[in-house]
Amino acid sequence: MEKNFVCYHLHTEDSLLDSCTNHKLYTDKAAELGQKAIGFSEHGNIYNWIEKKMYANSKGLKYIHECEVYLTESLYHYPDIDIPDEWYEAHLGCNPEEVQAELDEILDEKKYKIRDNYHTILIAKNYEGFKELNLLIDKSTQPDHFYYKPRITFDEFFAISDNIIKISACLASPLSKYPSSENADRRIYDKLLRAYDYYEIQPHVKSQDQVKYNQMLYEASKQYGKPLIAGTDTHSLNKYKAECRSVLQKAKKIAYADEDTFDLTYKSYDELVNMFKQQASLPMDIVLEAIENTNKVADIVEDFELDTSFKYPVLYNNEEAVFKKRINDMYNDKIKKGIIKPDPRYKQMVNEEMRVFKKIGMVGFMLFMSELVCWCWENNIPVGFCRGSVGGSMIAYLTDIIDVNPLVWNTRFSRFANESRKEIGDIDLDIAPSQRHLVYEHIIEEYGVDKTAYVLAMGTISDKGTIDEIGRALADRWAEENSTVKDNPYSLDNIVRIKKEYEENPEEIKKKYPSIFYYFDGLVNTTVSQSMHPAGIIVSPVTLPDNYGTFWNDGKRILTINMEEIHEVSLVKYDLLGLKNIEIIKDTCELAHIPYPKSYTVNWNDQDVWNHITDSPVGIFQFESKFAFDSLKKFHCHQVNDLSLVNASIRPSGESYRDRLLAHEPNKNPSELIDDLLADNHGYLVFQEDVIAFLQNICGLSGSEADNVRRAIGRKQMDRLQAALPQILEGYCNKSKKPRAEAENEAKTFLQIIEDASSYMFGYNHSTGYSMIGYMCGYLRYYYPKEFITAYLNNANNDDDITMGTQLAESMNIKIHPIKFRHSTAKYSCDESGIYKGIESIKFLNDKVADELYDLRGYVFDSFVDLLIKLKELSINSRQLDILIKLDFFNEFGDINLLLKQVDLFGKIYGKKQFKKSKLEDMKIPLDIAEKYAKKVTDKTLTGVDTNGLLKEMVKNIKYTNVNILDHFTYEKECLGYVTTIQPSANKRLYYVSDINSTKYLTTISLYEIYSGKTRQVKMWTSQYSKDRFEVGQILYIISLEKKNKKEPTGEINPVTGKKIYKDIPDKFEYWLKKFIIKDDLEEEE
Repeated sequence: MEKNFVCYHLHTEDSLLDSCTNHKLYTDKAAELGQKAIGFSEHGNIYNWIEKKMYANSKGLKYIHECEVYLTESLYHYPDIDIPDEWYEAHLGCNPEEVQAELDEILDEKKYKIRDNYHTILIAKNYEGFKELNLLIDKSTQPDHFYYKPRITFDEFFAISDNIIKISACLASPLSKYPSSENADRRIYDKLLRAYDYYEIQPHVKSQDQVKYNQMLYEASKQYGKPLIAGTDTHSLNKYKAECRSVLQKAKKIAYADEDTFDLTYKSYDELVNMFKQQASLPMDIVLEAIENTNKVADIVEDFELDTSFKYPVLYNNEEAVFKKRINDMYNDKIKKGIIKPDPRYKQMVNEEMRVFKKIGMVGFMLFMSELVCWCWENNIPVGFCRGSVGGSMIAYLTDIIDVNPLVWNTRFSRFANESRKEIGDIDLDIAPSQRHLVYEHIIEEYGVDKTAYVLAMGTISDKGTIDEIGRALADRWAEENSTVKDNPYSLDNIVRIKKEYEENPEEIKKKYPSIFYYFDGLVNTTVSQSMHPAGIIVSPVTLPDNYGTFWNDGKRILTINMEEIHEVSLVKYDLLGLKNIEIIKDTCELAHIPYPKSYTVNWNDQDVWNHITDSPVGIFQFESKFAFDSLKKFHCHQVNDLSLVNASIRPSGESYRDRLLAHEPNKNPSELIDDLLADNHGYLVFQEDVIAFLQNICGLSGSEADNVRRAIGRKQMDRLQAALPQILEGYCNKSKKPRAEAENEAKTFLQIIEDASSYMFGYNHSTGYSMIGYMCGYLRYYYPKEFITAYLNNANNDDDITMGTQLAESMNIKIHPIKFRHSTAKYSCDESGIYKGIESIKFLNDKVADELYDLRGYVFDSFVDLLIKLKELSINSRQLDILIKLDFFNEFGDINLLLKQVDLFGKIYGKKQFKKSKLEDMKIPLDIAEKYAKKVTDKTLTGVDTNGLLKEMVKNIKYTNVNILDHFTYEKECLGYVTTIQPSANKRLYYVSDINSTKYLTTISLYEIYSGKTRQVKMWTSQYSKDRFEVGQILYIISLEKKNKKEPTGEINPVTGKKIYKDIPDKFEYWLKKFIIKDDLEEEE
């Protein structure tokens, strides 16, 4: 008997919120203790199993593939329904199948789920069991199975094959809990007892429930001939990690009954034996045999190797022939359409690329990408010019995967693929964010739900998030131990302050607040959630649910392995990235009624466009930040390559040469050969492709050899560089006209420059495609400004984007109108008069109402009453109508106050055929006017009233006051939450009070500048504000403001007052309100 055991009942942080221990810590401990294997029985999942297997194997441990699943007696339960005899009598003689279907429908309406969710451990005995277990987990997460937890039914459990080892698990096992359930059935319980391969005993010393359960299992094992096995239900590496777990669960309001009696930390063999001795629930020879059974189970489990071969999807049996024909057909089509001209270099480049693709198995991958992108274009889903290194592939260009012609743009194929590269191919696509789901849906439909899946992403707690969680837990503990909440040291305000201090000086703050930071290292970066990677989808030649494991979430099937694991097993990931600027270009083209631009149709050297690009950063892809735009203005680009250079230089990596490059200062290299090579870069080594060009064009290496050397230098693999050095020097010297010694020195000097620069060089292929997008944004902004700004505003991410777009429109003399009937749609729209704001973003309104109103744009209405009658046919409700009127949407029909009164009158009169005379006065309807429109008049009533005629005459007599600007502000504040109306003629000292936020000591006021529409914040001491009080909605005439430096704490305390000491922040200012007058109107102050 071995004096060791295997920990198979073990939970890592992937058992979300039930552990804060990473699998590597457990594996390291198991290896340290000399254990032979390790398994991870996560709750209902097998997340990151490849990473766990690889790490366990690297430490010399066998990996056990397993899961602690949840069982339910049945997916649905049905109440006892008393179906009356009359129902059966009515169905006598009917088709039995139809009767049963109707009966099932009645029962289905009443069915419900029960949250029983029993625990059970399933271990894959062999590879067939591995696949079977993966499929069970996938099934357990499907909507019909999931109920609080992913579940499989008793019947599905009973159907599990012998390829899976079934272990009864903890006190939450059906062997423990099912007998006390409401509908317990002894026959089912007997079946459960027979179904398990092992009954699990646990060593929790203080739990009497566990003692009794162990003893029950022992008796059952004798009766049913089932062996016992010792499980630990480990949730933490050690006592410290257990404390951290407790804090995390306290913060998340998670509590388990009686768990304080359990020791769930990782145990050595001796510690485990000692715990069972203290527990004294069973004879020790029985316990030792149960412990030994953990080793036997590990021995039974068959190990398996990961398949790391490339897994490109297979589309056709003869992919190479299909792809060659596709290349040839699309090449001829481009020539026929005048997109390219015949050139022998096309054939040469295609042949070389095809040779490489065949050698590394990428033919099917490229065919897949070509079909996918072509499908996108056929379905009006534009794709960016190129993203990443694929911009160097001629085949990718000819087959429309990219829209960058390598012959035109001098991009490099070997940067994308070479015959000796070990990594799987990768092509990313940029697509409008609103259309990504369409492409995903097409991929899944085309290649099958079992061979496609999204990629797992795990959410972890950040450093400041960790402080939040610890603060919540300690605040609750403090509140439980103290009668008052008032002085809680872990209150939200205190935690906010601590986080701010942490940002300024983390190490010092850790010492200052030891009670919080005691738990910090044990919780930071703990996995607490799972989600879906935002960009990637996998397409595989093999089924994914069984071979790799999947689960369902929100209608999507997601792999149980993360991005790094996908690379390890060479599954092919297709990244479809939502790029806002593609959406902007697409929307602009649709508004302008022009096709989405293809590269061959664009004048890339339009100097008017290049000059315009530096007028404003708004909407210029990758140059919207102040720093990027300032750099762009310094360089003043005249071609796409210039934009690529600036694009590279603004990265952190460009710091070493940025200022000289932007100043157009030429850089001198070790030789004229290299100067000529880098002439387009002003002599600077900027791009990774420059290294390939040096090694290929000057030194004579092949494209693959050049890229391999580039990668070796970048990865500091000097042995690989030294191996290639003789060939590099020989090639350089043959090209150079200088003496060999001098030429060799030049080559070595430049290789050192490459080595020094390797960590920061940018990708030229990628930069070219992205710079083309930047130029197109400038091109459309210049030639189609209204349409471009409209598209930009419709794709704004935040208020800053709206402000930037609005300012751009103003600078280009394009008027942005408020929402207006006959002009406004759901979103921003434009016509010859300018841009109109959209309706759907306004609270309580929506695109349906907007579309219905826009459909009325061609109607002729003699009056607002006629429009109101038409609106009765639409979905618009009274609240929505009120909002639109107050926002002056219907201003063609008159003043806001007039229209509000008409709506009020309309509600009282329209559609009524009879009126009581006694009510007319309350309704403010003169009797003589009402009688004119009545067919019959009696002493008490008017009947047959023509309400349309009555309304129109009443409207003529409505008395109202025209709205003033303060009314506009009031209505906008009520309906929008902010104000937008401006009055350029207003005094520049007049401000509308849009918001007031007061604390005990400080009051912050948001002031809306009436003449310009700009908002500024000012401050007052709350004591002063209380004396000179004003409210939101009032108008202030500002006499004086005081400009002060903003302040920040020094970290020191005044020894006299005990208060914090503050210091001025240089170049950061705030304004304090000193003197003002509260105004009732906009008349100027004397």
